[in-house]
Amino acid sequence: MSSAVVASKPGKVRLRQGLLLLAGGLALELLVAQGSLPFYWMPLILGLAYLAAAAAGGRTGGYWATACVLVGWGLSVVLIGETRPREVDVSGAYLLGAGAGAAVGALLARAKFEVGQLGLGVTVAAAGLILALSPRAPDVLDDARTYALALGAIGLFNVVLGAALGFKRT
Repeated sequence: MSSAVVASKPGKVRLRQGLLLLAGGLALELLVAQGSLPFYWMPLILGLAYLAAAAAGGRTGGYWATACVLVGWGLSVVLIGETRPREVDVSGAYLLGAGAGAAVGALLARAKFEVGQLGLGVTVAAAGLILALSPRAPDVLDDARTYALALGAIGLFNVVLGAALGFKRT
């Protein structure tokens, strides 16, 4: 990773975002992995954690693309999970949610938020890849703890980096 990318955000922003992502990982663990919410709440909780981190970074702090797609996808997954409509194709509904999230991201970009088109596309593709591969590795990809740990690791990376950048004299 280049030093320009690593130092592209102030240490305080990375620290705040890291703490929010760690909190999101903890929420996933407590609410879904150990709690009473079904697994289908995972993408929405993940998306809300990224949305909180994006908001903590302001318009240019990052995470907007990931947040938009995951919240859109997550809302559709929860809606399908809660209502279980028979006349709706689940994969189409999930694609609709992710696409709606990407459209919101594009609208935010027009409003001068830093929402990368590549980030929108990669987030949709990653979500699709995970869904496509989940039947082959259900013990890992259908386990909320996997996503809680991944989100916690991303949060911890940002906390450590934020602390390091925060103490650096400029």
